[in-house]
Amino acid sequence: MTRLRQIILSGCLAAAFAGGAASEGFATEPGDFTNYLRGATQGIPLGALPPAGIYGGFGLNATGLGGSAGKGDQAIAGSATAPAFGYGMNVLFVPGWTFLGATYGAAVVQGFYQAELGTPLNPPFTAQSISPELANTGFTPVILSWALGHGWFTSIDLTIVGPDGSRWPSNAAAGAVDLNPDYWTIAPGFAVSYLDANWVASANFRYDINTAAKGITMSPFMPAGAANGYVDGNLLFGELTALYKIGKWSLGPVGYFVAQTTADRPGGGVACTPAICGFQSQIDLGFLVGYDFGPIAVQVWADQTVECANCIGSGWDVWARMSFRIWAPDAKPLVAKN
Repeated sequence: MTRLRQIILSGCLAAAFAGGAASEGFATEPGDFTNYLRGATQGIPLGALPPAGIYGGFGLNATGLGGSAGKGDQAIAGSATAPAFGYGMNVLFVPGWTFLGATYGAAVVQGFYQAELGTPLNPPFTAQSISPELANTGFTPVILSWALGHGWFTSIDLTIVGPDGSRWPSNAAAGAVDLNPDYWTIAPGFAVSYLDANWVASANFRYDINTAAKGITMSPFMPAGAANGYVDGNLLFGELTALYKIGKWSLGPVGYFVAQTTADRPGGGVACTPAICGFQSQIDLGFLVGYDFGPIAVQVWADQTVECANCIGSGWDVWARMSFRIWAPDAKPLVAKN
């Protein structure tokens, strides 16, 4: 296995899950408090699992820098947001097992974030601030990766996110709210990746299927009764990467898109209106630079929104991640035996 492949594979899912830990809770549509940070797997060939071992990762994200109300006059009027900041940590376990010819892995990710909505989300909803949040935990008990040959890999996975994040009772009295989704998300994933001595390319996809809310997260933004039983429409996330390696450096274009595939459904018998329902879409394009330090691989990149409908997560996003191997079967002990 080449040095490039060792570094890329050792950090592939570890870094991706770390980057995706912070919850995306700052879009125009009240139902868009999702259990996934869009764009988090840019730069990572999710189709390939690393060799057997335990891997760790750490990711940082700043969303909405220089943000606008949206591109192409497609954002809902009156929407705006201050930047949001998040970070996440994860562990990826690859025990060396195979199933149906695929390598098996599993992962867990925990994120944190801080954000503030600077103006009314949608009239007549009031402005809200978001205290530091412990995001909902993501568990990926099944990752299966197949080596197809000639540098090609493909994978499928299943992520489950439950409403176990922070709930700060004092927030309501202070005029702040928690944006952690108060519902479950079941998210199957699929990826196709290509790796050789000079290129890393990948198309990563995730489909979020959401259960009904309990009326906690979205109640400050909706008419009475609409939040309890609200079902956020299912979302398709796609994240693309094409990197070229020059020595220890890797660089190239990245991007992502979001497409809502099913309609939102308010609870309490409340009818859908543009303020509480609506299909959303978003496209961001950017550029990534990475460096291989040996024990640690680092990537930094930025995205700019080029299309945004029913969302205000627009503007510039800036990202950073590092990944590393914690343990592997062939790792040498830190202290030699006498």
